[in-house]
Amino acid sequence: MKTLFIFLIFLPSLFYANTKVTLQLNWLNQFQFAGYYIAKEKGFYSDVGIDVDIKEFNTDINLLDEINSNKAQFAVGRSSLLIEKINGKNIVALAAIFQNSPLMLLVRENSNIKRVEDLKNKKIMITTDAKMSASILAMLYSHGLNPNDYKVQKHSFNLEDLISGKTDAMGSYLSNEPIRLEDKNIKYNILHPKDSGFDFYSDILFTSSKFIDKNPKLTEDFYTASIKGWKYAFNNMAETADLIYKKYNTQNKSLIHLLKEGEVLKKLAFHEDGEIGCLDESKLKDIVNVFKVLGITNTDTNIDEFIYENNNHKRYRFEISYEESKIILLISVFVILIILVILYFLAKNKESRELLHTVINSTDDMVFYKDKNFKYLGCNESFQKFVNKEESEIIGKDDFNLFNVSIARMFRKQDIKILKDKEQKVYEDWVIYDDNEVLFQTKKIFFSYNKSSKNGILAISRDITALYKIQKKLKEQSYIDELTQVYNRKSYNRRIKESLDSFKRYKTKFCIAMFDIDDFKSINDTYGHDIGDKVLTEMTKEIQSYIRKTDFLFRVGGEEFVILFPNSVLDEAHIVCEKIRKKVSELKMIDNRVVTISIGVTQVKQTDTSKDIYERVDKLMYLSKHNGKNQSTIE
Repeated sequence: MKTLFIFLIFLPSLFYANTKVTLQLNWLNQFQFAGYYIAKEKGFYSDVGIDVDIKEFNTDINLLDEINSNKAQFAVGRSSLLIEKINGKNIVALAAIFQNSPLMLLVRENSNIKRVEDLKNKKIMITTDAKMSASILAMLYSHGLNPNDYKVQKHSFNLEDLISGKTDAMGSYLSNEPIRLEDKNIKYNILHPKDSGFDFYSDILFTSSKFIDKNPKLTEDFYTASIKGWKYAFNNMAETADLIYKKYNTQNKSLIHLLKEGEVLKKLAFHEDGEIGCLDESKLKDIVNVFKVLGITNTDTNIDEFIYENNNHKRYRFEISYEESKIILLISVFVILIILVILYFLAKNKESRELLHTVINSTDDMVFYKDKNFKYLGCNESFQKFVNKEESEIIGKDDFNLFNVSIARMFRKQDIKILKDKEQKVYEDWVIYDDNEVLFQTKKIFFSYNKSSKNGILAISRDITALYKIQKKLKEQSYIDELTQVYNRKSYNRRIKESLDSFKRYKTKFCIAMFDIDDFKSINDTYGHDIGDKVLTEMTKEIQSYIRKTDFLFRVGGEEFVILFPNSVLDEAHIVCEKIRKKVSELKMIDNRVVTISIGVTQVKQTDTSKDIYERVDKLMYLSKHNGKNQSTIE
């Protein structure tokens, strides 16, 4: 009987026990994996029925084998996972925690290595696997350094080798070795692939499509809880560092060191839209192209299959008007015609080439062509004017002789792709030259000359700065209220949808407040519409000084406005709204008349749609008006 009683007590746990999964890290415990520790310790995983075992890396572990053998259900890898995907491995990338890789080359300041070119004939300590060091190898290659120009040393992962001079440059992480050198008061320089245009992802959370197909909800829950953990970790750095220091500190790092790690990694983590984990299709294609240039692969892969279907990646579409599209089409046609003319004349004799110069010098667009070693073969007068050099000073030179390093690196990266892919590409790049910032649209194509025995790059570049500014202004106008210069109703519709999506995925609470100017019709009728407009502009300007930079103010009607408070609860939003209401009533916008507002405030609910939350806050605002005006009502 006693045995039966004990069995009955523990029977529910047999049915409701959390699903156990293993997360395999790709290095030792440190802030680099903070989001996963937080998700485990704060109960984000257990809240969705998952019990996660987080395993440190050791040299005997092969991440892909762990996933394929189901010893681990999830793992953390690098951008080299793309190569494994190309090679037929069953991989799905759930999220890229770091949008910019912390991997770089670290050098001592007293080594006098200040530029990538200074590494010629130097010792470089990197992992011998080209896939793992691809961004560094691409950086070296783009600066004209081939493998025989430097000595690769097997990585010892011992910082003393750099300090003592055993090596000249060491593959390191921004969040680790530089902090250790600072602790020792040793000055250093960083050579980062991103500065040369090679922007890789890092710490890609991945699994297999086989596992996802069998466990779709488990995968989505793990993904969602992990992202929630990362957001919490970066929003609560001190708490997170303290947790790692006390519970996950197998490397015996100091609390200060862990905090510094977190500060560095936070700068690398967030996508431009403020999200964590985003995987962008175009960026992944660029990474594959780098692998191609390095000869690691010559094959493409289906990027869409590589990215987890629920990942928060977005494809941005730049909207232009019908009139602008016609302008761009005309420009494109004109550019293509010029390129065809140039190719025709390049294949002809000397007399034809002289005629070519006459043709290309008649255009304001810059025309130039290079050989396969990136040396200039020719250019038109517009290009000469831009670089402020005669043609004789340009022929035989490369971009590093004509431009500053950052511009030259960008051009070199593009040219490498053209020669590798042998197809035309269009680039839009901001270039700062002689203190002027100019946006160029450049079409580059691969071409052969001297009866196809030699290859090169032909390009035509046009200044589209004015067009860009027109497009930018039109885009801003489509989201900005013309009178008050706050966001308009169209912008509100977009933001509220994003906020609801974030709430449903990450439980990120938010509030909205709607307010209306009391008796505004009377103000317009008594004082005229000019005074009414003055009230609107002065009031919105004042309100913007009372809300956070992360809050949004929208004009959704004539005298109706909405404030969106991200990451806020009802009490917090109500306090701010009360301050705004009182401040508006104190403003002297009209002589001998007090202007007041009535406010409704609400917090997002689990079942809310954009229509639900708008109708609810609208009713709350009208309750404030009905009950006497100049007050706020909350729910």
